[in-house]
Amino acid sequence: INALGTDLSEAGRMKALQEGRYGRCVYQCDNDVVDRQTVNMEFADGTPVVMVMHGHSHEESRSMRYDGTRATLRGYFSHFRKAIEIHDHLTGRVEEVAIPEASSGHGGGDNGIVHSFVQALRGEETVSTTARESLESHLMAFAAEESRLNDVVVNMADFRARAEAGSQHG
Repeated sequence: INALGTDLSEAGRMKALQEGRYGRCVYQCDNDVVDRQTVNMEFADGTPVVMVMHGHSHEESRSMRYDGTRATLRGYFSHFRKAIEIHDHLTGRVEEVAIPEASSGHGGGDNGIVHSFVQALRGEETVSTTARESLESHLMAFAAEESRLNDVVVNMADFRARAEAGSQHG
C-alpha cells in the first residue's frame, strides 16, 4: 500500500488514486507492457523452446513442460499447487512429486540465491549459476522484446555482441 504514498489514511489513499499513476486506466495511459507474448527460440544444438506469458488469469503462477522421447515433465508453481509430474510415454504412468512450501519470494529462489552466495563466500560451496549465465537469461528477455517491437528474428550471438559493445561505450 505504501506504493500509493506515505499518507495511508483513507483520504490519502483516495487522493493518491485520483491523482497518481495507480488510479489511471491501464488501457488509456502510457502502459506499454504486453499482456501476452509467445517467444519461439531455438538453441545452438537445435533444441526448440516455446515460452508463453500471459497476464490475464485467475491466479498468479508459473508452469513448465518438457517433452522428451520417453516422458513429459510438467511443473506447477502456484499458490494452489506446487508439484512436478512425470508422464511416462511407455507405461502411461504418472508420478507426482510435491514441492515443499517456500519461505520467501520467487518460490524460495531468493533465499536460495542468498544462501548459495554466503556459502560461496565462506568457501563451503561454489555458486551453481555464474554471472554470465544469469546475464544470458536477461539478454534473452531483452532479445525477445527487440523481436516483439521490431517484428524480427533475433540472432543471440549478434544481439550479445551489440550489447557487449554498447556496455563498453556507456
